[in-house]
Amino acid sequence: MVRPLALAVRTMGGPIMGQFKYLGGARAGDGTIYGIPGHAKRVLRITPSTGEIRHIGPRLDGKFKWLRGVLAGDGCIYGIPSHADTVLKIVPSTGEVLQLGRVPAGRWKWHGGVLGTDGAIYGIPCNARGVLKIIPETGEVTILGDLPEGPNKWYGGLPGNDGCIYGIPYNARQVLKIVPETGEVSTLGSLPKGNWKWHGGVVGPDGAVYGIPSHARSVLKIVPKTGEVSLLGDFSEMPYKWGGGAAGDSAVYGFPSNHDAVLKIDTATEEVSLLDGFRQPGNSKWQGGMRAKDGAIYAVPDRAKAVLRLSPDEDRAEVVGGPFEGWFKWQGAVMAEDGSIYGLPNRAKTVLQICPE
Repeated sequence: MVRPLALAVRTMGGPIMGQFKYLGGARAGDGTIYGIPGHAKRVLRITPSTGEIRHIGPRLDGKFKWLRGVLAGDGCIYGIPSHADTVLKIVPSTGEVLQLGRVPAGRWKWHGGVLGTDGAIYGIPCNARGVLKIIPETGEVTILGDLPEGPNKWYGGLPGNDGCIYGIPYNARQVLKIVPETGEVSTLGSLPKGNWKWHGGVVGPDGAVYGIPSHARSVLKIVPKTGEVSLLGDFSEMPYKWGGGAAGDSAVYGFPSNHDAVLKIDTATEEVSLLDGFRQPGNSKWQGGMRAKDGAIYAVPDRAKAVLRLSPDEDRAEVVGGPFEGWFKWQGAVMAEDGSIYGLPNRAKTVLQICPE
C-alpha cells in the first residue's frame, strides 16, 4: 500500500562542476554511496547520515571511463569499464580508489554489470565481443565468450530466478544468457531487426524479466526457467519511448522518456497499457528510478523539471519537487539505508535527494 504523500525533494552539495560526471553509483555496506566517474576526475562519496558530499581518491583522467558500479561480497565496489581500460575498485573501509586488470582499448565496451551467484561480477557487452568477469577475491579480470562484432549489443543485464544473468538486447537480435556456475555464454530467442530496442529491463513480481521499449514496438518478456522469449503489446515506432522502469506488487512500470504516458505491464495477464490521467510532453524526461519505502515508485529527472512519482496501488502518476532546470541532470538512483533516494549528478551541479517520509 502506498502511504499518503509526505515527501521532501531537494538538492545537496555543489557546485559539482563538469559534464557527464557520474554514470551511476552504488551503496556500500557502511551506508555510504559512491558515484562512478564518467567524465569526472574523482570518485564522489555521499554520506547520507551526515549529508557530507566529497571527492575521494586520485585523479582519473578520460571521458566515459566507467559505466555503473557493483557492490561485491568483499565489501568493495567495482566500476565497469566503458572507455577505460581497467576495472575501478573502491574500498569503502579505507577510502582507497584503485584500478585492476587490463582490458582491450575501445569505446562503450560494457554496459553495467551484475553480481553472479558465484560471487563474481559479470559485465554486459555493449561494443565488446565478450563478457567481462571480475573475481573480487583475487582481483582477476578476464573476458568470457566470443560474441559477434557490432555496436550497442546489449543494454545492461539482470539476474534471473534460475541463477543466470540475462542481457537486454539494444541492437542485438537475441537475449544474452550468462551461466555464472559454468562460465557459459549463449544467446536466446530471435528478435526483430532494429537499433536501440529496449532501454534495460526490470525483474517482475512473477520472476520474468521485462525489457522496457525504447525504439522497439513491444515489451520484451524473458522467462528464465524455460528460456522463453516473447513480445507483448504493439506501440508506435517513436524513438526513446520509455527510459527504464521499476516493479510494483503486480505490474512493471516504464518511465516516460519521449512518450508522454507511463507504461504499465500487468505481469499476471500480460496486458500492456498506458496509465490514464497523466500526460507529460517533452523528450528525455526520466531515466532510472526505484520503489521506495512508502510503496511509491520514483523516477529521476533527465530533462523533466520534476521527479516522477507513481502510486502502484492506484495506478496514478504525478510530478513532485522542482522545478529543476537543465538536461541530462542526474544519472541513476541509489537508495540509502534510511530509504532516501539519491540521484548522481550527470550534468547537474548538485546531488538529488528524494526523502519519502
